[in-house]
Amino acid sequence: MPITVDQFIKKQYAEFVAIRQALTKESDRGCALFAAAFLDKALSDLLYLSLVTDKRIEKDLFEGTAPLSSFSARIKLAFYLGKISKECRADLDTIRSIRNEFAHHAELVSFDSQSVADRCRNLQFSFHKRENRPRGHFTAAASGILAMLQTTGLKWVAPTMKPDDRPTEAEKEAARAQAKQAVQELEEKLDTQGNSEA
Repeated sequence: MPITVDQFIKKQYAEFVAIRQALTKESDRGCALFAAAFLDKALSDLLYLSLVTDKRIEKDLFEGTAPLSSFSARIKLAFYLGKISKECRADLDTIRSIRNEFAHHAELVSFDSQSVADRCRNLQFSFHKRENRPRGHFTAAASGILAMLQTTGLKWVAPTMKPDDRPTEAEKEAARAQAKQAVQELEEKLDTQGNSEA
């Protein structure tokens, strides 16, 4: 049974609160990975809502090596569809790069590591003062972007599938007759020009 809009909003809010609480309890590495994963899913959901509904959409666009299977590709498409601002795109790319640093370095990385801290303090969706802890900037920006993505999704109406625009058999026949007539007229014109030159 489909859920109502009110139920969906309550579900989204409960999910948002659970995510925010989870980010607070996680280690630095867990926080970075968890936040990026939720933002990636929120972008995916937003893109689903922005595309024509088709049973093959998951396989065609989101699975394996499909065009929208990566966080980076989803960020780019959301930007180019006008779903997110240039500033949001920049913050998402920063969050993605921080996630990658935590995910691909076995050594202990923390939000207090200089390169991570500098990027966190430059997140534009953070409402914290610049001197606040880098992790606070990261979680505030991730939470703000998540809320914005969810709100944008609620406002969007998916496009409808374009109707069948194949030509009918009558249209095909008319096009063939028109082409045949054009060829005959051209041949007659060429014959007339050839005869007048001889």
